[in-house]
Amino acid sequence: MSCPPDKPFCELIAALGTVLDMEDETKLYHAWRVALVAQKLAQDLLPQEEALVFYAALLHDVGGIGLPDHIVHKAVQPRAEDDPEIRQHPQRGAEMVRLLPVLGPLLAPMVEQHHEHWDGSGYPRGLKNGEIHPGALLISISDIFDLRLRVAKVKAWEKIRPAMAALSGKVYPPELWEAFDRLMGSAFWEEVATDSNIEAHMEAIHQALPPVEGMSGDFLKATISLFANIIDAKHAYTGGHSHRVAAYALKLAKALGLKEEEREKLEIASLLHDFGKVAVPRSVLDKPGPLDPHELEVVRRHPTRTIALLKQVSGLRELAEIAGLHHERYDGKGYPYGLKGEEIPLPSRILAVADAFDAMTSRRPYQPIRTPQEALERLRQGAGTQFDPQVVEVAQVLVENKG
Repeated sequence: MSCPPDKPFCELIAALGTVLDMEDETKLYHAWRVALVAQKLAQDLLPQEEALVFYAALLHDVGGIGLPDHIVHKAVQPRAEDDPEIRQHPQRGAEMVRLLPVLGPLLAPMVEQHHEHWDGSGYPRGLKNGEIHPGALLISISDIFDLRLRVAKVKAWEKIRPAMAALSGKVYPPELWEAFDRLMGSAFWEEVATDSNIEAHMEAIHQALPPVEGMSGDFLKATISLFANIIDAKHAYTGGHSHRVAAYALKLAKALGLKEEEREKLEIASLLHDFGKVAVPRSVLDKPGPLDPHELEVVRRHPTRTIALLKQVSGLRELAEIAGLHHERYDGKGYPYGLKGEEIPLPSRILAVADAFDAMTSRRPYQPIRTPQEALERLRQGAGTQFDPQVVEVAQVLVENKG
C-alpha cells in the first residue's frame, strides 16, 4: 500500500494531529493513539473505510480547539459529559471538517457521532444502534481506551479491561467490544500503550494507508484554507486572521513585482504562518498584560514549530521558512534565528508587514484596535528596524489608495 496520490494531504492531516496533540512543549498523543487504534480496528471491521476512519480519528476533537485547556483534561473530570463545551465539540468539529472538499461529507458524520452511545444515551443527538456511523463507533471505543489509559495507575490491559467491558452493549455493541478485547490482548497493546512506541508506529502508518481517490492540487489548497480557519479558531479574536494576512500579503507581493508562482507560495505560507501557535496555551495568548519570561519563550517557539511541521509535508517544505520567519526583524533583533535585512527572504518580510498590520487593526486582548492610518504610522516607525522599508513604503501606497 502507499499514500500517493494523496500523500501531501495525508501528511498535512498528520501534522495537524501533531499540533492538536501538543500542549506547550508536551505531546499528549491523544489524537494519535485514537487514530492508530481505530485504524487497526477498521482493517478488520471496516476495511473499505480504513483511511477515512484514520483521518476522522485524527480530527475527532478538532471542535475542542478553542477550549482553555486541551480537551483530554476536561474529558477525564467527573461528570465531564455535563460540560456544555464538551457536549458541543463533536458538532463544532463536524462543521469544520465538513468544509473539506471530497472527504468532508465522509468524515463529518464520524466526527459528529464519536460520542453517540449504542444504547442511545450519548450526544449530541442521542442516536442508537444502527443509526450511528460504524466508523464513529470505532473512534468512540478508541477514545474511551485512551482516556482510561491516561488515568490508569497501572498501564496494563488487565487493569483497564473490566471498566471497558462494563460498557459493552451500552456505549458500543458487544461484537465491537469482542474485537477490541482480542486486539488489546495481542502484541498490538505494546505498540499503542506507551508514548514512545506511538511515535514510531504513527510514522509507519501514515506512510502505508491506502490512497483516497479524488485528490488534486485544488483539494490540497482547499484543505490548507480550512486549516487556516482551524488555526484561527484557537482564539475567538483571531477569526479570519490568516485569510486576511494572506490577502494583504498578496497585494503587497503583486505591487512589489513578485511572479505569480512566488505569490502562490506566499499565499499558502500566509495561511499557515501560525500553524505552530495552535500548541500555545490559550491562557498565554489571551493574556491582557505583559508576558513573563517563560510565557514569552513559549510564544517565541511557535515559528520554529511551524517550520518543523510544514517540513513534514510533501510539497510544502520550501514554504516552511517563508511561513516561520515572519517574526524576524530587519535589524536582526527578531526570532527565531535573529536574521537581518536581506538574510530574511522577501516573502517573509512581506508576511511580517501583513501580519503586523492585521494584528494592529483587529481586536486583541493586549492592545487597542487601531485604524488603518494609525497602523500605517506604526509600520513607518518600524521601517528599517522591525520592517523592510521598501515593503512598508508599498504598504503606505496601498493603504492611502485603499488598494
